[in-house]
Amino acid sequence: MSTLTIPRIELPCQSTDYDADLWFADRPDLLEEAKSLCRQCPLRTQCLESAMEREEPWGVWGGEIFERGVVIARKRPRGRPRKNAAVA
Repeated sequence: MSTLTIPRIELPCQSTDYDADLWFADRPDLLEEAKSLCRQCPLRTQCLESAMEREEPWGVWGGEIFERGVVIARKRPRGRPRKNAAVA
């Protein structure tokens, strides 16, 4: 009998190199880190499409941030915005 060996795909979100909570972090910088790890994932497109179908309430899916079931460009930090915003 021969056994068929299926190559294992390395997915950043399932790797022991990263904390699984990274994809559900509160801090915007950590969410951006998770997004960057998703860029090279071979299942990125399928992950994003599935998350949109399921209307995922939060987290990073397919390299995008979901908040309340909607994809957002960036997550704002917690707390109130500064009164004296820095001039760009």
